[in-house]
Amino acid sequence: MRKPETKKISIDLPVETLTKIDLLAEQADIPRQKLIANILEVDADTLMDCRKVGILHLAVLLRDRSETIKEWSRKMREKKSLNGLEPS
Repeated sequence: MRKPETKKISIDLPVETLTKIDLLAEQADIPRQKLIANILEVDADTLMDCRKVGILHLAVLLRDRSETIKEWSRKMREKKSLNGLEPS
């Protein structure tokens, strides 16, 4: 079986995300590049399935809301920590 044709790309990622990817790749005993390619392939397939059944926009909207909530939660934790309400 032939390998699929590939193309090199360059992306910028938050350091925190890259740290998580490195940890996961190490635990899975695969190179970082392979893990990222696997994640992208699975997510692309999932989004294509969402598109086929007409819920792609809903899936993207839910992801965006999730990111907004994560950011708000992070800011609230930082605020509590700065006000001495929560241990840092």
